Amino acid sequence: MRVAKEEIVFALRTFLSRCSVPYRKIPMDEAFLALCFDEATKRGYMADGPDPLRPFIPQGVCIAMTSYTHLEDKSVLVWMALYTACAIYCDDVFMKDTEAVALFCERLMRNEPQQDRALDGFAELILEIPHHFPRVTANIMVTSTLNLINALLIEDQTKGLPVSVYADNYPAFSRIMSGASELYALAIFPPEVPVGSYIQALPSLMIFIVNVNDILSFYKEELAEETVNHISLIAFARGCSQSHAFHSLIHETVEAHQKITHILEPDPKALDAYKKFAAGYVYFHTSLDSRYHLNELGFGSE
Repeated sequence: MRVAKEEIVFALRTFLSRCSVPYRKIPMDEAFLALCFDEATKRGYMADGPDPLRPFIPQGVCIAMTSYTHLEDKSVLVWMALYTACAIYCDDVFMKDTEAVALFCERLMRNEPQQDRALDGFAELILEIPHHFPRVTANIMVTSTLNLINALLIEDQTKGLPVSVYADNYPAFSRIMSGASELYALAIFPPEVPVGSYIQALPSLMIFIVNVNDILSFYKEELAEETVNHISLIAFARGCSQSHAFHSLIHETVEAHQKITHILEPDPKALDAYKKFAAGYVYFHTSLDSRYHLNELGFGSE
């Protein structure tokens, strides 16, 4: 490992402490998981034959039941679970072969079938965004999702491209595109909270969402000796070590968290929704042992 395990443990403990989020694991809600499987089946996402989306639905359920349980509309939670399952599917399946997603946006706009059954489901879920969220936020969510697809294509077409030392903003730009961060940020707030209460926090929310994922993914990426990830790009663009980039990302994320809480302070409902999301978003990662391996770091064993 390029960064020592002990250093990662200390950094993560510090990060959680500074964000006032204790380490916790949330057990799977089996009833909600069954509900999401049933909905996916009704929609035809899991018809007879191979079910490419099935392994990803529990991960989608996990983020819905940890990060968005403060939302009262169960249909929104099911939608979030299925949307996230499709997003993770795209990230995992099309990272190496983007042929099926290359025409996704064009086919979506023309309402044409996609080249992949899971992508058909993803297209259907995107078209439903205005049914679940206010108009302005829904529009941003759609563009955020299309940028997730575009990020896959950009990454495929820039493999091996060295990052210029002058392109220090590029790692954050590409990472925000790939994370659908606007969608996950805007989904935090219940419909009765006015857009004006949280829209100024959106840039910091986007940073928080992608950075928390990268911080809590860092251990598994080090185990796999990955060299193409957000922290590696930061290190290269800034001319610093992996360790320095990791700690810098943590500091920037804590700063974003503090900015968000200050911006949302005037609206108690908006602030409460964010605090519940921020803790739940950490628990999404800590609860998925098979994906993030945080259980191997000794958290929660004291």
